[in-house]
Amino acid sequence: MVSGLIWSAACVLGYGICLLLLSLASIALYRLLFHPLARVPGPKIAAISNVWHAYHARNGGMFELACTLHQKYGEIVRVGPDELWFNSMEAFDKIYSSTKGYDKSDFYLATSLIMPKIDRLLRPHFVDSLDLLSERDMKRYRLQRRLIGRVYQTANVTKFEAAVNDVIKQVIMRLKDLDGAEIDLKEWMHIIAVECLGACVLSWSPGLLKAGTDWGSSGHSYLAWRRKSVMGLFPTMTKLTMCTNLFEWVFRDVWNLKYTAPPNFRSFFPDVGKRISRRIKTAMNPKAHKDRRLDLMADLIQLHKDKPEFTEVYLRKMAMTNFGAGHDTMASTLTAIFTMIGTHNDVQKKVTEEIRGANDPLSYAGAAQLQYTRAASREAMRLHPALTMSLSRRVPDNGLYIHGHFIPGGTTVGCNPAALHRNANIVTGSDPEAYNPDRWLSGDALDVRLMERYSLNWGGGPRTCPGKNLAEMVVYKVVSALFERFDVEVVAPAQIGQPSYYMSMITGAKARFLPVTPLMDEQGSKRIG
Repeated sequence: MVSGLIWSAACVLGYGICLLLLSLASIALYRLLFHPLARVPGPKIAAISNVWHAYHARNGGMFELACTLHQKYGEIVRVGPDELWFNSMEAFDKIYSSTKGYDKSDFYLATSLIMPKIDRLLRPHFVDSLDLLSERDMKRYRLQRRLIGRVYQTANVTKFEAAVNDVIKQVIMRLKDLDGAEIDLKEWMHIIAVECLGACVLSWSPGLLKAGTDWGSSGHSYLAWRRKSVMGLFPTMTKLTMCTNLFEWVFRDVWNLKYTAPPNFRSFFPDVGKRISRRIKTAMNPKAHKDRRLDLMADLIQLHKDKPEFTEVYLRKMAMTNFGAGHDTMASTLTAIFTMIGTHNDVQKKVTEEIRGANDPLSYAGAAQLQYTRAASREAMRLHPALTMSLSRRVPDNGLYIHGHFIPGGTTVGCNPAALHRNANIVTGSDPEAYNPDRWLSGDALDVRLMERYSLNWGGGPRTCPGKNLAEMVVYKVVSALFERFDVEVVAPAQIGQPSYYMSMITGAKARFLPVTPLMDEQGSKRIG
């Protein structure tokens, strides 16, 4: 009798396994042959499951996919059962239209600052917290952008130039003290980015520059993006993980996304949070002495006082967002610029000649007139954008007809910045893969505007980065100041093979900053530093 029960159980188990395998085979067959996207070209394994996409994301292969997928399959590629990448102007115009652009996809669940509440139907319900990256309610997002608009206008952020100048002076002194010693370029660009943000936002130094290290915070943040990049590709599992930690093991163990902080790790975010809270508490206390600091935090506090709809929750989140959204993107941009200029001697020669021969290269207004230096910087950003996964959006319910294909509503679509920026129909001049700053100068003005229009360096359509003006001010001032005072030697690894996730940084580049004799201004005084 016992043996009969065992045999029956084995039969049931066998039938169950067969049924499971048959179901999986049926799903795979449907997705390959009968799915509405079955005719879209792409890797066959990608059509079956998001596992293929997630595997490359976990292993840091996003930059490589951006550079190769469209070359092999064309301007539309299927990278998942229900996800498409595009590399065309037509797709960009539809997906990222400033007026009719599509809503963000479920991928951004993984980037949420505050976990949404998940109902029984696995529908997320977000609190109103000013999460500009993950916010998917466009009505609420547009209201938030209008509220903060005045604070981030160029006319306002340029008043923080003096704070950036003070940081640059300290950077020059620290680099001179190194006397040409080799440094990790990414770490030092991260140090500079965080110090500039600290000065502009809170009139404060996090101490990274003094210590000569970022305490492993850039690498730690990068691994966090690795985790988010994989989680974003499995929104249902991400929702289940938000409901209960019982499913956390899938990402932690199955995908091996756990990461530990390095021995010397120290995050600057706790200090940022404490200082923000202290500033708000003081500002809301009528008996406290007036804070005379003229920084971005002061502007945000004043905005809260002027417009009650800019709530204290908004105030806290926006103050923190300057660091959360700015520290790694700005570091990535600076690293790309110094790597590309530093590995092309002919370009660096022109850059340094232009900067060192200019009357006022160190002010933001003066840096804006350095045409070749700006071209060299923009070309580096074109080839090495801070994001190398698709800026994904959801096709509306009425669907999309494009490139001979009907794309049903609910499909995830988007353009990968690194791929779009290499499109020969967009990039003026020959060989879009080559680093050539002259393409921004020698082409027709219409050609340059085309490259500017179809750029995703600062996001797409109505979702462009609100901190763009502040970031550009810092980046161009740092580039001008350091190339005025140093010749830069960079040894960088091959582009393909570096880890690249949703967030992308050039890693492993080593640099030497070799001091040169400073120039004098018209009054015979040394320039900055």
